[in-house]
Amino acid sequence: MIRLVLLNIALAVGWVFLAATFTPVSFLAGLAFAFAVTSIYATATGHRGYGYHLFKIVRFGVYFLSILIKANWQIAYEAATPKLNMTPRIIRYPVGHMSDIEKTTLANSITLTPGTLVVDVSDDGEYIYVHCMYAKDREAAVRDLHELATNLHEGVFS
Repeated sequence: MIRLVLLNIALAVGWVFLAATFTPVSFLAGLAFAFAVTSIYATATGHRGYGYHLFKIVRFGVYFLSILIKANWQIAYEAATPKLNMTPRIIRYPVGHMSDIEKTTLANSITLTPGTLVVDVSDDGEYIYVHCMYAKDREAAVRDLHELATNLHEGVFS
């Protein structure tokens, strides 16, 4: 699936270079053309549902961007106000059911989000330990981590 997405992007970039017009409209036209070519290629090689999977990846990207913006605003507010509202906590989150690549992607997604950081992985690989700056309610923080893990799995790995 990732190869098809990369092929789509490569064809779009090739379209822009061949058209010799470096505009956003030209790139979008290249993406549309590349999507059509990649979809035909995917169907011919037995990779059905390319468009649906691509939609799910884009949907996860939008979801992750929204939590990234929300976390950045929270950190900016904290830096701009004199009172500290932090309630730090380290949470143990189960990841034993995930593959190594899913664990790594989840850990990187958590660490990229301001206010959270994966600090350790258990020796048996069953848990990750996440430092959250704003985790007044442990259950809510675990729910947020679970929502991220679920969206990641459904958007990228299914």
